[in-house]
Amino acid sequence: EIRTKYIKDSIKKHFKVSYKKNFLDGLEILDIGCGGGIASEPLARMGAKLTSIDESKELINIAKLHAEAMHLEINYKHSSIEEILESKKKYDVIIALELLEHVKNVSYFCEILSKLIKPNGIIIISTINRTILSKIIVIKIAEDILKKIPNGTHNYEKFIRPLEIKNYFLKVGFNIYDLKGMVWDPIRNWKISNNTSINYITTFKK
Repeated sequence: EIRTKYIKDSIKKHFKVSYKKNFLDGLEILDIGCGGGIASEPLARMGAKLTSIDESKELINIAKLHAEAMHLEINYKHSSIEEILESKKKYDVIIALELLEHVKNVSYFCEILSKLIKPNGIIIISTINRTILSKIIVIKIAEDILKKIPNGTHNYEKFIRPLEIKNYFLKVGFNIYDLKGMVWDPIRNWKISNNTSINYITTFKK
């Protein structure tokens, strides 16, 4: 929910639109690494036109079944960003949530995203900062102790600092438009914060 709120607020601010029932109506969004559609579905309910891709055929099939059950029109594809690039299609908004820490070549990934976005579009990415605290919380506690995440899901060396991702996008002509942390509040669940020491979400534009 907190990521969806951030995406809504970033779109509202950048495109200067007002909140209403279908305030994303007509906006073309590419959801990269969509998984089972947890981010795509709420955006589709707000009127956005979603193209959602994942390299897992199993997850795409699950997402399609759930969207059908929820009567949502989402263009789910078992595809890669390279295949989307070949289609010459460009998007108003690109989101890649909790994906960057699993990407093999981050510089290449950012370059491809810059070619998929419309001139006035925005790119929204959430990922994990590379800090000692994130190593303790995400790997030692969440994976090794609590078993909330399958062991070996994350590689600390692939976590990326905000400055690093900023520099990758600067190379392809994009600047950070906004940067926020996502922190766990035992009382109010997840919340947006200025603390980026573990999870963070950021918006880029030309």
